[in-house]
Amino acid sequence: MTLGMKLSFLPGRLETKASDRAERAVAALRRGFGGMIGLSAVFNLFLLAGPLFMLQVYDRVLTSRSVPTLVALLLMVAGVYVCLAVLDIVRLRASTRIADWFGDEVGPAVARLAIARPWYGPAAVRQAHASNPMQDFDRLRGFVGSPAAIALCDLPWLPLYLVVAFAFHPDLGLLALGGVVVLFGLAFLGDRAAQEPVRRANAATASRARLLDTAGRAAETIAGLGMRGAYIRKYTGMDDELRAAGRHASDRMALFIGMSRGVRLLLQSASLALGAYLALKNEITPGMIIAVSIITARALAPVEQAIGHWRAFVASRQSWLRLRDQIADIDSDEPKTKLPRPKSSLEVSNLSVAAPGSDRTLLSAVSFSLQAGSSLGIIGPSGAGKSTLARALVGILPPLAGSVRLDGAELSQWQSDQLGGHVGYLPHDIELFDGTVAENIARLSQHPDSDAVLAAARRAGAHGLITGLPDGYDTLIGEGGMMLSAGQRQRIGLARALFGSPFLIVLDEPTSALDVEGDEALRQAVDAAKQANAIVIVIAHRPGAISSCDHVLVISGGKQVAFGPREVILRENGQRPVRVAAS
Repeated sequence: MTLGMKLSFLPGRLETKASDRAERAVAALRRGFGGMIGLSAVFNLFLLAGPLFMLQVYDRVLTSRSVPTLVALLLMVAGVYVCLAVLDIVRLRASTRIADWFGDEVGPAVARLAIARPWYGPAAVRQAHASNPMQDFDRLRGFVGSPAAIALCDLPWLPLYLVVAFAFHPDLGLLALGGVVVLFGLAFLGDRAAQEPVRRANAATASRARLLDTAGRAAETIAGLGMRGAYIRKYTGMDDELRAAGRHASDRMALFIGMSRGVRLLLQSASLALGAYLALKNEITPGMIIAVSIITARALAPVEQAIGHWRAFVASRQSWLRLRDQIADIDSDEPKTKLPRPKSSLEVSNLSVAAPGSDRTLLSAVSFSLQAGSSLGIIGPSGAGKSTLARALVGILPPLAGSVRLDGAELSQWQSDQLGGHVGYLPHDIELFDGTVAENIARLSQHPDSDAVLAAARRAGAHGLITGLPDGYDTLIGEGGMMLSAGQRQRIGLARALFGSPFLIVLDEPTSALDVEGDEALRQAVDAAKQANAIVIVIAHRPGAISSCDHVLVISGGKQVAFGPREVILRENGQRPVRVAAS
């Protein structure tokens, strides 16, 4: 079994435009392991020093009774072993460097996958029972940098020991070759037997990780509603399922590992017995008995090590296959051409949106158009599809049918990060990141523009609120903004949406946690954005929240009910228009 076979799960080329980094990582991995195979060639040649030393001691030193010869041989083998130690250190360090190369290239793609995967239909279906992409990535990178990968690099040099065994005597070579064939057969059977249990164990690990992740976000709900016992019971059930799958995989692999170890020990004794028999017939020397026993053991050792690490290899192979397919799904439609900044219009034409990973339609037949400097209020009952429409407008959910266009270009024609720079989005459930207020407003920019951060905060009416915090804009807000109140999080989220003066601003329930002062700040922010020729869309339950909007879209049951000027639509729907106070 060659290293090429071992690395056969690494494709020569990923047929997706935005998977270039993963492709380069595969190429780097192959080059790196090519160098490792070269080091292993020298390493395995030097390992022959041990049995050759034993051969010379038994056949030359003991017969000649020459102490100087023994000392010379000992010095020579000591020098070889020093070189072996150096080579082993180099191989271990090289494997960690190869893992680092792989991580540098694939890590950003995996991070992007972890962000994007819940919203993409084909990937979302497969991922319902798959591992978390970051867990897959860590598992694969850990395997690449582990001794298991080094053991694979020793496998191609197994024929070297077989050749030496055949050189001593054909019967000894045939015995060693037969042992290798038996061990490879056990490895193949172990692989077939472990694949399904390992897959189920990985799926169970992913399910448990999702439960823990959900619990981390909903800790207050679990505590406040007395759900701790129920949560622990659910966790225990998932953990039992995980341990059962892991135990099944371990039991199967233990069978083949034990059998391979027994076969190796039997072959060592058999080689000694066969060597003694051949020595009695004067076909080999007594020194060859010991030497060939060591060589046979060395020939079988990489195979046994590979079997011992087989579970890790199978899990890593499955992890790569999942990552490869997921990266292809996420990146296959990413455009290359950079479009100019939008500045004139938003057009929604017969838009229909399905639930992620399914064909169930959440929103259908929505059509409207807006020009720069205008605003739209979207109202409707809970569950009508308002938040679904918001996600579609900013490119999070792809259309099932119809289109969303900025300046005539569909959102799919925009590079995702570039589109995000032209869009301001305040989701219904605001997520802030562990860091400072300024970092959150600047959308985690490495080098945020202080003037732009201050301008966004002032447009959101949050400057005074922020300067009142202990460290102002440099205040650490904790994970999820836990150091802030709900109203403060919403105001900072609004500032983040306004950062960079985006062309399209979509605000989903922006007043849900605001007081009177916050409502007024929102109205002023909407007016200022319109004056700057932006398009503003405000989603709300109450007409009062859309008092600054020029148009109104009514959604009910996932369908568009009405669209038109605010006063007309509210009057037709039996609601009193809210007059905007003069600013």
